Amino acid sequence: MQTSSRLPVITALLIGVSFAGMAFAQVAPVITKSFNPAVVAVGGSSIATITVTNPNVVPITNVQFSDTMPAGVDLITQTGGTCSTLATGGGMFSINPGTETFSSTSNVLAGGQSCTITVSVRGLTLGPHINTTSQVTSSDAPTGAAASGTLTVAVDVPALSAWMLMALAATLAAAAAIKLRA
Repeated sequence: MQTSSRLPVITALLIGVSFAGMAFAQVAPVITKSFNPAVVAVGGSSIATITVTNPNVVPITNVQFSDTMPAGVDLITQTGGTCSTLATGGGMFSINPGTETFSSTSNVLAGGQSCTITVSVRGLTLGPHINTTSQVTSSDAPTGAAASGTLTVAVDVPALSAWMLMALAATLAAAAAIKLRA
């Protein structure tokens, strides 16, 4: 009889431990990356925005990522961001334009909170340049996947004014008339 009276207590304890373990399971932070504008002329500037989000309901600490620009894209300077400010309990941001790299650490990212880093870049060579961050890590959650964004450097085609278009049309008409006479 004594064994059967302990059974409900043991069962309740096991269920409680099982749910408690599930309640504290963390999911990985999420990182995204974009360029605005996504297409620039050779020598043109764009702003890269990296956003890190804590999808958990509880805080995560020591949230880190780094980024290295690909060949053909020049890292200029940081233009803004909140990942190492008081909003995230402080942290550290490091930028080295000479090696085209930067990194960020947020001390605390509250549950559901996001932070951003924005940097100015310049397109140097023609073509699409895919830029991929490192994975995003934290002391309290699994490692999150890296993020990629593409900056396309294109040939700059100057826009013609209405007067220039009329002059071009007149020149082409004159050239066609001369060709017809010949």
